[in-house]
Amino acid sequence: MKKIEITIKGMTCPSCSAAVDTLLNELDGIKFKSINHVLDSGQIEFDESIIGEEEIIAKINEGHYKVDTDKEIIENIVDILECPNCKTPGQLVPNTVFKSNLKVESQGKIDLGKHNYICLNPACSIAYYNDDIIIDKSELKRELWFKNGTERKIICYCNNIDKSMIQKAITDYNLSSWEEITSHYRNKVIEKCELLNPTGFCCRNTFAKVVDKIKHNL
Repeated sequence: MKKIEITIKGMTCPSCSAAVDTLLNELDGIKFKSINHVLDSGQIEFDESIIGEEEIIAKINEGHYKVDTDKEIIENIVDILECPNCKTPGQLVPNTVFKSNLKVESQGKIDLGKHNYICLNPACSIAYYNDDIIIDKSELKRELWFKNGTERKIICYCNNIDKSMIQKAITDYNLSSWEEITSHYRNKVIEKCELLNPTGFCCRNTFAKVVDKIKHNL
């Protein structure tokens, strides 16, 4: 497995990040990706036996956004740290997520000079961590929807839309896309994923999977 960090030019909003993310979904061998328009960056983990850097760059360059290859901006990044509690590999998060998602008294615990991670294990009580500290899920302003025992499963954090709201929009109003459902509940739809989503990236893929599962169970 290899991990790279690349500079992507031309992204200006969360929709741009989502567009690059969607392009990468077309590739086999991508194990993890985090696209951040604020930092003009993409962090990608992939299986070298299936796909190479050149193919990844070529796919991104098919769209409106271009990988900056004029400099030595492609480099191996640190191995993804395991959660110190459950030993599950975590996921890198942009440090922009902490102000919106941590309680005030816990914000000072995070070292913004380090790589920080989110634990994706539903059974683990840890939310964020780095090589020095851990942040328990009880220290968050809003629950992580994928953790066991979560009372309100928020899917779109930017617009505060949970799973029950998505189901109602589908069953009562025959809506199905992210655009339709968010516009149904919000006069002004917000897209600030790098700030408001606990993972730091767009919920559209997760949102679509939730919609598909709800429709399948109807």
